[in-house]
Amino acid sequence: MTKTRHDLEPGRRRTLALLLAAATAAITAGCGTTGGPVPDGYYRVERGDTLYSIARKHRRSVRDLTRWNSDLTSPGQIEVGQLIRVRPPGAAAGTATASSGTGQAVTDTPRVDGAAASRPPASSIRLQWPADGRVTTGFAPPASKGLSIAVPANGTVRAAAAGRAIHVGNLRGYGMLVIVKHNDDWLTVYGNLDQPLVSEGAQVSAGQDVGRMGASPSELHFEVRGNGKPVNPASYLPSRG
Repeated sequence: MTKTRHDLEPGRRRTLALLLAAATAAITAGCGTTGGPVPDGYYRVERGDTLYSIARKHRRSVRDLTRWNSDLTSPGQIEVGQLIRVRPPGAAAGTATASSGTGQAVTDTPRVDGAAASRPPASSIRLQWPADGRVTTGFAPPASKGLSIAVPANGTVRAAAAGRAIHVGNLRGYGMLVIVKHNDDWLTVYGNLDQPLVSEGAQVSAGQDVGRMGASPSELHFEVRGNGKPVNPASYLPSRG
């Protein structure tokens, strides 16, 4: 029997189901001007809005919004209908909801299987840092299920360990996302990328570039999951001098 791309990873579908819910509701990571439901962690500009009023409404600073939205080169340059990220990458994935356009709320929170999540991983794993830059948000579930790392403009993101890229694509709350499966127990997640540098199903080596960040400084969202359950990445990364 000829193997298809889906046969490359026997547990691929099960693993994705354990890790992320509602992948079909994917959105782009940057700002946009299209209609439709407002994604989790974003705000759609209305007539009369200013960046200052949007920041005040969401209890953020203008500096935060310009840092999280690479398109905002000037506080005065926003357009009606434009999507503005109002929560830091990663934080939006945990709790907030977005309008489905039907009066109901929809979420794209990562979901894990109860039995798998309650079982500790049978193996241990050693990881390397996926990117240069300082950690701006630590592991603090449910708001932050990983680390946010401030990456320089056009910086690259590296695989924390060898494995296989089991998912490459957009997902609400994560933006452009790459998931690397290292073995039956461990996954790493690289979110808010500007551009993936690997294809789904590809084998990757430790330290190989798997993605690139945007032309402006931005934050990588990095997760480590053991048996589908988020764990503190700092426990598996080497200390920085």
